[in-house]
Amino acid sequence: MLRTHTCGELTVKNVGEEVVLAGWVQSIRDHGGLVFVDLRDRYGITQLVYSPQENEKLESAVKSLKNESVIRIKGKVVKRPPETVNKKIKTGEIEVKIEEIEILNFSKPLPFEIGSTSCGEEIRLKYRYLDMRREKFMENIIKRSKFTHYVREFLHGENFVEVETPILTKSTPEGARDFLVPSRLNPGKFYALPQSPQLFKQLIMIGGLDKYFQIARCFRDEDLRADRQPEFTQIDIEMSFINEDDVISLVERMIKFSVEKLLGIEIEIPFKRIDYNKSLELYGTDSPDLRIGLEMEDLTDTFINTESEILKRIIKSGGKIKGMKIEEGEKISLKEIENLNQFVKERGGEGIGWIRFTDSGIQSPLKRYIKNEEIEDLKGRLKISPGNLLLFLGGEREWVNKTLGEIRVHLGKKLFSDDKNLNFVWIVNFPLFEYNQEEKRLQTKHHPFTSPVEEDIPIIEKEPLKVRARAYDLILNGIEIGGGSIRINKRDLQEKIFKMIGLKEEEYKERFGFLLEALEYGAPPHGGIAIGLDRLIMILLGEETIREVMLFPKTQKGICPLTDAPSSVEEWQLKENRIKVDILQKK
Repeated sequence: MLRTHTCGELTVKNVGEEVVLAGWVQSIRDHGGLVFVDLRDRYGITQLVYSPQENEKLESAVKSLKNESVIRIKGKVVKRPPETVNKKIKTGEIEVKIEEIEILNFSKPLPFEIGSTSCGEEIRLKYRYLDMRREKFMENIIKRSKFTHYVREFLHGENFVEVETPILTKSTPEGARDFLVPSRLNPGKFYALPQSPQLFKQLIMIGGLDKYFQIARCFRDEDLRADRQPEFTQIDIEMSFINEDDVISLVERMIKFSVEKLLGIEIEIPFKRIDYNKSLELYGTDSPDLRIGLEMEDLTDTFINTESEILKRIIKSGGKIKGMKIEEGEKISLKEIENLNQFVKERGGEGIGWIRFTDSGIQSPLKRYIKNEEIEDLKGRLKISPGNLLLFLGGEREWVNKTLGEIRVHLGKKLFSDDKNLNFVWIVNFPLFEYNQEEKRLQTKHHPFTSPVEEDIPIIEKEPLKVRARAYDLILNGIEIGGGSIRINKRDLQEKIFKMIGLKEEEYKERFGFLLEALEYGAPPHGGIAIGLDRLIMILLGEETIREVMLFPKTQKGICPLTDAPSSVEEWQLKENRIKVDILQKK
């Protein structure tokens, strides 16, 4: 070993010892008679001290040191003078007197200051190996590693078996585009990188391995955002002979075990469960942030006899009036309300209505249209007190839910931004199907392998939009971090679902024939879940983007600034794979 200790472990217990340290020069301070060097590795920082009077032969080497050069030193641990003790670091009570020094490698002038994030993300991604030296980012990567270790520890303790499934597989698009890989040995044919191990883990259940998990790499060619990357990692789990409650309970215990060990905080289980439709009605979304203490209320009945022509027209056309009470109404200014009004109009609405409740009555641009009985009904229904503000809007139910839900999230950032708690919630009782307006056909809400609720199977063909799925999503602070379901384990039902979403027999047999055949060989009842590891770690560590918890992420254009991927390839490589590139110019 080139060192006896790391830069984060020496204490007063080591005073008097001869040690060898190695690491990066973080800073150099020349105080006339003494030179101080902060030496850093991933474990911490140790202060080195050099006196030219005590060791002249090292002077030129010490003077040649530059920040981020890599050095190895030998020296004696001494106690710091009391006035120089640094209680902010683990090694703050000691320093090491340099007796020997070896410069292992110099560093060029840096493109940005280590630890700085003001230089812009793209330059930090281009020099990610330097950005890694940033303490917070290094901590993120280490904590991510620890978390996956705790997940493995828990699942192994539950008798799960970790299995690796293929990366080169068949193209079976699951909603996003596949990344395709040409097969040199099979000209004209392509592998696809897996969007998930979904089909393989179902085959594993059919094979009799009743408890499977994998820290799986997945690939999806889709538009990117703060919580999306073209390649990502998920905690993939599948179990046989179980129901929804078994999967949900397992995941809750796994998260409790892993998060408590990682962060040292208590996680209460079971998590809250909310019906899908109820979530849309209360929060306007199926991924609600329950830290935001705002709920939507249907006020259509209150305004059924309204004198407002706008509200009257909305109700007469079958629309809904929904509102949201804000306890600390004084925090929302008239300018903020006008911005919200403009937001609603830009989305095709009439605008936003508001009533501010005071000790002396109400303030509202609609005051002359609002009856006393309507005010009293609102006060009783919403438990309104002076100082409260009511925001409301009307229109088609789905539009109202979505728009008011977006306003809820916007106001939540203003009113509840100090809440750093972890709020987990399960969304359950999803519809199995939804209607795709653009393609004029049914599609599955999750994926076509999700089992319908058994009692709804008879109405699949007659009333498909009323069929419930045996599916469940896990939401953390308003972000979906996982989704799963009980799977279809019988061929006839699986074929029926394929037909319902518009797949022809030859089409689904070509794409999924291997699964359909496997379902005929004693496929057990089974189900599972996939947890997005990157998203989960991002939230646990308080980051705004998953790029801060991934070592080598892509930009939002899908580019790796470090390696310049994707890139052109040599002509001989294209010929070998029998590929001709024809780039269509954008019009």
